[in-house]
Amino acid sequence: MKTSPRLLPLLILGGLASPAAHASYDFFCSPTWALVEDNLNTCSNLPFLSPGNDSRANLKLLLADAGRLSLPSPLQASSDYEGGYAQAPFALDMLNPAAPESEATEAPTDVDTTATESVSPRVENLSLALEQIGVKLEDGALAEQQFAEGEGSRCRTNNLDTTQAFVEQLASTSGLSAEERKALAISRVNLLTVCGEGDPQPADVLPTAGTVTSADGQAYLAYLTGADAFYRGDFGTARERFTQLADSPQPWIKEAALYLKARVSLNQAQEGAFDEYGIPDLAKVDRTLLDASDNEFKAYLTAYPEGAYAASARGLLRRIYWLLDDNRRFAAEFAWQFAQDDAKRNLGLPELVEELDVKLLPALKPEDLQDTALLAMADLMRLRRPAEGEPPLISLEQLQAQKQRFADRPALHAYLVAAWHFYRGHDAAKALAALPAEDPQARLDLVTFSQETLRGLALEAKGDAEGAYALWQRLLQRQPSELQRGQLELAIALNRSRAGQVDALFTADSPVRTAPIREILLRNVASADLLRRQAVDSAAPQRERDTALFTLLYKDLVFGDYAAFLKDQPLIPSPTPKVEDGNELAVGRFAWSGQQDGYACPSLTEVATRLQGNAKDAQAGNCLGEFIRTNGFDGFSLNTQPPKGELGGSASQFPGKPYSRLVGYMAVIDDAKASDDDRAYALYRAVNCYAPAGYNTCDDQDISKAQRKQWFQALKTRYAKSPWAEALKYYW
Repeated sequence: MKTSPRLLPLLILGGLASPAAHASYDFFCSPTWALVEDNLNTCSNLPFLSPGNDSRANLKLLLADAGRLSLPSPLQASSDYEGGYAQAPFALDMLNPAAPESEATEAPTDVDTTATESVSPRVENLSLALEQIGVKLEDGALAEQQFAEGEGSRCRTNNLDTTQAFVEQLASTSGLSAEERKALAISRVNLLTVCGEGDPQPADVLPTAGTVTSADGQAYLAYLTGADAFYRGDFGTARERFTQLADSPQPWIKEAALYLKARVSLNQAQEGAFDEYGIPDLAKVDRTLLDASDNEFKAYLTAYPEGAYAASARGLLRRIYWLLDDNRRFAAEFAWQFAQDDAKRNLGLPELVEELDVKLLPALKPEDLQDTALLAMADLMRLRRPAEGEPPLISLEQLQAQKQRFADRPALHAYLVAAWHFYRGHDAAKALAALPAEDPQARLDLVTFSQETLRGLALEAKGDAEGAYALWQRLLQRQPSELQRGQLELAIALNRSRAGQVDALFTADSPVRTAPIREILLRNVASADLLRRQAVDSAAPQRERDTALFTLLYKDLVFGDYAAFLKDQPLIPSPTPKVEDGNELAVGRFAWSGQQDGYACPSLTEVATRLQGNAKDAQAGNCLGEFIRTNGFDGFSLNTQPPKGELGGSASQFPGKPYSRLVGYMAVIDDAKASDDDRAYALYRAVNCYAPAGYNTCDDQDISKAQRKQWFQALKTRYAKSPWAEALKYYW
């Protein structure tokens, strides 16, 4: 995920008050491979209505199910800050469709078009429009104010697109002389340099007296005078001019003036209310002017329901209700927007979802919501795990009392009640009883898929793993979407691995095809025999074969099965694959030839051979430690498994604990038969496990500082002439 200037005020606002934790825009996102989650995990969302989903993900799923939002298919990680994803789970940003190009109108809208679009085509379009009326500008003459998409700036809508629309209106007005068109067009271009945000402003950009004399010209001049005043923050003059133009014979001017009069009231009402971060102080807004703006926008919408600025006017009603702290009307406007086609909305659906998440959710109360989709989104948030010792955020009685509010979607309400029993009541039997009977013929829409997912989770919670497995298999036959199939593959993988049937997931007819799922299974719960089969399976992808072989060789070695390692080592392809930086699972590492500089070590093959013959071979033990150290395998991912609730968290097929080089060093230190050189090196390396900050980087043992001091002193006294004693200056 990434940050952008427009998100700063929203993130600050959300961080202060929002009950929905927002995804950080400066950390790496990776999936949690689990299905049961009642804590918010914005990096791991699932394609069913889950309390653990980000509220924005649940809302987007509901909108997509209603046909209002198209989700990309297949999903793809949207940035370098997201890794390891397939289809499900998914990061929130992976649901975002490609942003459509916005259409410009003359009057200001509340959509920023200056920060993200390429300037050159827009400059070219305006230049062509100007040339058609005889205005030729020098290169570089067109400029506009640049603004991030912050709150409260009327000036960012004074841009090339609105100027082009004005020029095109001049070109189509027959009552203007050529000179009037030129004068008015040049004035509109010069208006681009005007912004009443504190910077020094041009003294005058309007045509000189006597330049514009016709009736039509005077109407356009009055409009420019009002726009000039508006952008300079002279709201009194702007209101006067736009009021005078309410009866203009020019249709375009009449419509624009009616719309802009409402904008004047809104901007005057919020003047001085926003801080430097774009956060409003609602005590500083003028509520009387906000009410006036509300009425004026509605008057415009009544007069021009399909007008050029109807989408913007309707969208600005949200801003009014936000500043009025009127969450009921604010929520109703979001519901209206979500029900419209793209042309009638002033923002794209993804942007509207973000706005709702930041501006409405922080202070939202369920009674403010009349729309069932928004109410379901809010209820799912309240189904999350409460703080320790606190009661659920919504009681069963409160949820059941909403039944009439879900009259148009009873199945959705029934699902939420069943979800309460599962997540908050911790009663799988009641959850199952609250669900409708399975209908094999029903289309897997969002609610149906959520019901069936909850059914499967409840069956597993009751201990009926085979019943859940049969359900997951049946759902695969019901033409799930690509997203749903991804979740079903995860469900089957979790189910079979917990049942100890990992091998069944790697048969030729296995329904589990998702590469990350298969690789997690291989790395964490596959047996040695399964790893051997997959390592040489020509039908498997190369990455899967490499994962299987690397895991096999690594676990053979660190779990002490040296005979198996020697048997499996010939599986390394010939010639040995090159070990490249960043390739964590490069099998070429196991062709280690040893080292001659410093502490001499034979090849890894000889190390394993000697350890097979004598597990206490001091030099071989130290050299196994060298292999671990030089390859960066301390704390390696294959040394541990995910938590039990996640994929890969079931029982390992490799008994015992993985090799720790610190444990190996301690064994050599205590071995009276070990040579002085071997013991000195073991002491040197044992002390260095805590370098340079005093934290153990070799394993999870907590060795006392007194013991580390004793090792240091033993090296410095008993083996003072060794190069390792000379090299070690400190202990940590």
